[in-house]
Amino acid sequence: MQNRKTPFIFIASLSGFALLTFDLYQPALPYITHLFHTTHSIGQLTLSLYLFIFGLSQLLWGPLVDHFGRQKCLPFSLTLFLIGTLICIFAINIGMLITGRIIQGLSVCCANIVAFSSTRDYEDSTIRARAISHISMAISISPIFAPLIGAILFVHFGWQSNFISMALIALTFLILSQHILHESPYWESRKNDFALRTLFSYYRNVIKHPQLWKGIVIITGSYSSFMIFTLNVAYLVIDELHFSPSQFAFLFAANGLIIIVGNYLGIQLREIYPLRWNMRLGIIIHMLGGLSMLCLMAWRGLSIYALLPSVIITLGIVLTNPPTLSLMLTDFKKNPASAMAIINTSRMSISAVFSIIIGSLISYHLCFLPLTIILIAFLCLMFSFSWIH
Repeated sequence: MQNRKTPFIFIASLSGFALLTFDLYQPALPYITHLFHTTHSIGQLTLSLYLFIFGLSQLLWGPLVDHFGRQKCLPFSLTLFLIGTLICIFAINIGMLITGRIIQGLSVCCANIVAFSSTRDYEDSTIRARAISHISMAISISPIFAPLIGAILFVHFGWQSNFISMALIALTFLILSQHILHESPYWESRKNDFALRTLFSYYRNVIKHPQLWKGIVIITGSYSSFMIFTLNVAYLVIDELHFSPSQFAFLFAANGLIIIVGNYLGIQLREIYPLRWNMRLGIIIHMLGGLSMLCLMAWRGLSIYALLPSVIITLGIVLTNPPTLSLMLTDFKKNPASAMAIINTSRMSISAVFSIIIGSLISYHLCFLPLTIILIAFLCLMFSFSWIH
């Protein structure tokens, strides 16, 4: 059994890289759309298809990482990412760019799977939760700084520079992975070939754990609340409250800072109190944020003050997720990547459906926003008390 662990800074950077590739080139997208003489909706496919493929391909990469190991899968995926990025750099039409982005989405999600599943190398669940919190901090930095960096690159060096920077980062990770990436101490080389039945066998071993599904309800519920608010806040703040895009960007960045502060607070609390205590504290704060928003909307209608409890909601979600995920991974020493694939796919797909439904209901009455958040938090709280770890 190996005792060496991959340096944490490498793991955290990998997770941030997966999101960086989504945010970095967004400032150049309107120009690219105009350059290729296409419509806004077609241009948006470079984002939406990227996310769709990113979410779906996790189900493939999870068993692949568990079967072949990180040291084979990550370099292969980064090489594939470089190919997709080169297609983007030399794209001569929107179809070619979309193809490159699909390859990027297909390949980069392996980095995300490797990053989160690597936290299972820590046997102590509190240390594991701390690692997950640090990864969350790294991820939260991307939406704060990546659009700014992308805008600077685009303005001074052209739109291809956004993709060139992605390629250079991927190449750096590829070189480093040859020297500092280590396998899980529980991983064993498989002699049998990988086939479709192998993939299904990995997932059969994962889905039979009842605690996994209780955790998925909590993780997915928390993420759904976050996404419901995030995907609708631009409409509420800019269209309804008539704030400028720059003011909205400041508010959005402030929410990212709450994620960083909340994760730091969670690390300190978990040194004192058990993981399940921290998980329930986060859910209760999540619920109190929804109740505060509902009361303020009932009292003053839609205003910036009525949206301020989103800070409380975000804090609750940030306190909930790391201990929940840490407890969920306890059962998966030998197949953490497959478990993370199930968790992430469920979280992303279900929250997307919820966001679409609630987004349409908000247009009829704003109270659907806080009411949904309250109901989700209540459901999460009920499942947290059924946890038997």
